[in-house]
Order: sequence, then structure tokens, then C-alpha cells
Amino acid sequence: VSGNVVWPHDSSPSLELQSISNLQSRVDELKNELTKIKQDHYKPEIRHLGDAGSLIHKLNDIAAENDIWLVVMGTKGESFADNILFGSNVFKVLDKIHCPVLIIPHNAIYENFEKIGYATDLKSDDLSIVEWLKELTEIFHIELFMMNVSADMVTTEEEVSKTMTEEVLFTKSPDQPYINYFQGKNIKHTLQEVIEEYNVDILALKHRKYGFFHSLFHSSTSDDMVKHTKIPILVFPGEE
Repeated sequence: VSGNVVWPHDSSPSLELQSISNLQSRVDELKNELTKIKQDHYKPEIRHLGDAGSLIHKLNDIAAENDIWLVVMGTKGESFADNILFGSNVFKVLDKIHCPVLIIPHNAIYENFEKIGYATDLKSDDLSIVEWLKELTEIFHIELFMMNVSADMVTTEEEVSKTMTEEVLFTKSPDQPYINYFQGKNIKHTLQEVIEEYNVDILALKHRKYGFFHSLFHSSTSDDMVKHTKIPILVFPGEE
């Protein structure tokens, strides 16, 4: 996804041509990089497209027309949260998109990934996401690490309730990932500690406009984990 994917309706023909030219240049650069990869490695098709209109409103149409199952958006600047999530295209896309979005921080370190961590709040609609993630992790032969982070200490009764919820949400089987429970006074800080301690390479979340996801990304606290993350964040669309 590029800022040049779409252009304003009232743009001049020269702006449209410049946009297409910029995209073609990026495609040529990427294709050139593919020629350096060993022949026995998979090499994806790379092409570009553009359309008039707002990126926010056009992206779902583009995804549907091209059978896109994952959108990838890179960030710019030194601060992930300041430049991307607050008032920028990425957060607006997350509010409207109908497919998962993989957000790559500007300072991400590119290396093989071995573990995807899904932070679940134990809602019933998590099941489809877990199945999606299981299929992805099986393809890449990596681990799915599921976690629930609570701001309060869990009582025995609450632990029993969570266990029952887990059994209802996720059918038990030999290859079924179990949920790891963590508690801390600050959810963002605790989640960041879990990511570092358990070597999570990609953090997966469900975008809820009001709830766990919203609380993570709408805070001015100095320990906001998003401002300092160096790992990609895979965001699943929430309900309208």
C-alpha cells in the first residue's frame, strides 16, 4: 500500500501520470531484487494499480476486486505511534478495512519470524481469527502463542470462568494452542513485557473501536508499548 495508490478526484492528468510512474519504478526495483534470490525460492508476482479517490474509501474495493486477503502498510518517521496511528491514514484504514492489515514499523528488523502472538480478550468472534492464524502458522511452520492480558489479579472463580470460556471458544485438540494468562496493573506495559520475554515476532490483535484495542492505541502514557515496538502488528478488522 502506497500513498500513490490513489489520487484526488480533481487531480490533474500530470499528477495521475506521476503516481503511476512512481509505482512502476517501485515495481521495477522490487522485481530487480527478486532476480537476486536463489532460483528454488518462491518469487511472487509484483504489479501496481491506481485509481482516483480516497485511499480510505477505495481500499476495500481494490481488495475485493483483486482477491486480496492481507494488506501491508509501512510506517515513516521515528515514532511509530505519532506518525502512523494518530491522525494518519493507517488508523483510518483500520477503522474501515474488511481484511487483516499488517503494519510494519519504520524501525522493524527484518529476519526470520518464529512466533506470532495473538492478544485475545476472549470474545466469541475470536474463533475465526484463531483458525486464520492457525492456517498461517502451519504454512510457515511457526508457533501461535495466544495470550490474555488482564489489568487486575484474577481470582479463583474468574480463572475457572476463563477456563470454561476457553473451552467453549476453542475446541480442544492435540494441535490446539492454549491461552496464556497474564496480569499487570498496566495492560500495555504488561503486554510489552510478554512480547519481549516470550520472543514474539509478530503481535496480532483484533481492532475493536471500543475496548482492549482502543485502550492500547489511545493513550498518552509514557510507557505506551506501541511507540517503542519494533515488531510488525497484524490487525484483524472489527465489527461495524
